[in-house]
Amino acid sequence: MVAIYNPPYDSPIEDIFAYNYTKYANEEGSFEAQVSVQTLCGRFVLDFVLTTMDGSRIAVECDGEEFHEFSRDEWRDAMILGERHVDAIYRIRGADLVHNIASVLYVMSVLDPLLFSDRGITNLRALVPLALRKAQIERDISTIQFHQNDNDELVKLRMYVRRIRTPQGKRNFWQTAYQHALSVGGGSLNEVMQSYRRSDL
Repeated sequence: MVAIYNPPYDSPIEDIFAYNYTKYANEEGSFEAQVSVQTLCGRFVLDFVLTTMDGSRIAVECDGEEFHEFSRDEWRDAMILGERHVDAIYRIRGADLVHNIASVLYVMSVLDPLLFSDRGITNLRALVPLALRKAQIERDISTIQFHQNDNDELVKLRMYVRRIRTPQGKRNFWQTAYQHALSVGGGSLNEVMQSYRRSDL
């Protein structure tokens, strides 16, 4: 499935992502909306799954603040990654999708360039503030925060990315969460989270 903008989408911020991403996407990849995955803690629906020409599957979750709780999202992502439904999950705040979409896509193009066409990467680079172009964006970090003045313009951005691939010698919380869910036999995500918190006391 080629990356084609095909509304309607489930929310205005999902529409913003789809409209803008498809302008810069690699034509050899695919783009799916509302992808359902089954895990040991139930069924979840991913806003988007982007597939690169090498077969990597990258989910994008568009998070409106009023609908999301960071801890629950982290556990939900753990179940999805633990069962290898996708290779990475980006969580993007609604405010950044509305106000900083070029910067969001630029950061994604640095971290996962195969999602984008060569021309798309060049165009995104030209659109973002100089300070962001100069920033070191590390592929192995899970929180990308950028807060800097650029020619008297305040540039702010915060994104989260969780990946299956973990640097050697490092363990991510999602792995711990998934192992706990396995150890208790899965079930309701809220119950699994509560049992972890009880065991951690």
